[in-house]
Amino acid sequence: MNETSRVLVDTARTCLGTPFYHQGRVAGIGLDCIGLVIHAMKQIGITVSDERDYGREPQGDKLHAALINHGFTKHELESEDDIVAGDVLLFRFNGEPQHVGLAVSSTAMVHSYAPIGRVVETGLGETWLRRVAGVYRLPKLHQE
Repeated sequence: MNETSRVLVDTARTCLGTPFYHQGRVAGIGLDCIGLVIHAMKQIGITVSDERDYGREPQGDKLHAALINHGFTKHELESEDDIVAGDVLLFRFNGEPQHVGLAVSSTAMVHSYAPIGRVVETGLGETWLRRVAGVYRLPKLHQE
């Protein structure tokens, strides 16, 4: 893991325990899954637009488009080893992509998860891997 990816991961981990709050953008006060990624990206100097025109179940096509528009490239998940620290993982629920997490390794992620009610670090076990709709990587994170 390069230094930029390490700072990104460390920043996400500093948010552990922050309450889940729909459309939340303040670490320590309240974050939703997108808010966590936006917060971490801003801390490493990556400017991201912050659109809050989504409901409790965001539209997957908007999430995909937003990631691509911010310079991420989509990688197909063939095995767990295809995930690297700093990847944004897009997950399917109810058949639609609507949740994101930030990979901290090939086997774990940090995400703000409404059913748990806070930002948590969880393993990427079989249940989560089955839900992956896309692995998004920011090329500049891996250029050092």
